[in-house]
Amino acid sequence: MTTAPLNVLDELYLHLDRDDEPWSVQLEIGVEGRVDEERLAGAIVEAARRHPLARARLRPARGTDVRYHWEIADDLVGAPLEVISCGDDAALAAAREDAFGASPSMDEAPPFAVTLAPHRGGDAIMLNLNHAAGDGMSAVRLMVSILRAYAGLPDDLPAVDPLAVRDIGELVSSRSLGPRLARGRALVEQASRAASSPMRIAADGAKAGRAGYGFELLRLGPEELRAVLAQRTEGATVNDVLIAGLAVAIARWNAGHGQDPGRVAITMPINLRPAEWRTEVVGNFASYVSVPLAVEDTVDLRPAVEAAAARTRRIKDEGVAGLVIDLLELPTATLPTGVKRRFQDLITLSADRFVDTAVLSNLGRLDPAPALGGDAGRVRSVWFSAPGRMPLGASLGAATYGDQLFLTLRYRHALFDARAAAAFGSSLRDVLTTT
Repeated sequence: MTTAPLNVLDELYLHLDRDDEPWSVQLEIGVEGRVDEERLAGAIVEAARRHPLARARLRPARGTDVRYHWEIADDLVGAPLEVISCGDDAALAAAREDAFGASPSMDEAPPFAVTLAPHRGGDAIMLNLNHAAGDGMSAVRLMVSILRAYAGLPDDLPAVDPLAVRDIGELVSSRSLGPRLARGRALVEQASRAASSPMRIAADGAKAGRAGYGFELLRLGPEELRAVLAQRTEGATVNDVLIAGLAVAIARWNAGHGQDPGRVAITMPINLRPAEWRTEVVGNFASYVSVPLAVEDTVDLRPAVEAAAARTRRIKDEGVAGLVIDLLELPTATLPTGVKRRFQDLITLSADRFVDTAVLSNLGRLDPAPALGGDAGRVRSVWFSAPGRMPLGASLGAATYGDQLFLTLRYRHALFDARAAAAFGSSLRDVLTTT
């Protein structure tokens, strides 16, 4: 048994998890055919051997302890696999809500769970990763290991110790003066914006007492992906287009629901892994930044793209992604866990000022997955999303795979019902693909 301290992001996500708003990462793949349950179970165990945090549990902590620690088992006792047969798309959607309706327990290893959903149109493999143990790229890397083990292929790992590279402060060089000054300016700017609350998405069909999330899936085919790519202005990225498109869709949605216009702020994760292992190592290495867009920025997609590109460029140039790390390092290193557990109360009290309008999390263009062989065939879809708690309530996950763009709108039932989510998703598609 090995132990390792939680890093600052692990602790943040640990404290954000709630029964009604699970703080976990969704990664789901759809394949052409049928997946063998026994073979998948063996692949899950083999994949966990490759990544220490995939075999971890949270060591019990006393309220006076300053740090939390992972306890990492040498191997898994069994695969955390559940099989839910789905006769049609409605059953598959229900299985998805059920699979991601709770965070995997931290009391026992592993901190993830897998659901196999046999479906007549091709099976789905759903990976639910507790966010305290890993980010979106971690979910991708763990799924890649599962698929390679299933296919009987080698799974090479980078030449780094995954438990020795977990100091996020070191990765962002937060102790050097230049980055700290830039992040200090960013903190002042963010505090000044807090004088006015960001726009909230207008609720429609909300069920306030219903826990968990719903999922609206948008598959943009080759022609639609080309239309999205064509929306890039000079210097803008696909990520900028997605941020802009989400902001414009929110502004139009709210206008259609009789709300006054306001500034939109989109939370965006930034992968802090260095280039040599950018897509490797299961753990939390993605910090968050806020991308604000003024009312005049969101009247149409083109000005929104230009504004988003200018703001994300500045964020990257000034290393603002390290701001969250700077703010968390001192309380993580000094406060007892009993105090840290009350962070949620502070979030609740200040949510209207400091919680953004929505989340956009983009995995980018993914490498081709291995063909699984047998009856399973090839991977043909990838659905991904991060959590979003109220009053934010909506998170858009994006993954480009092959010649298609897969968008997952993950929403709190306290914000939308399925009909409203479909309508919002349709509006977002129109914003992104209409030239």
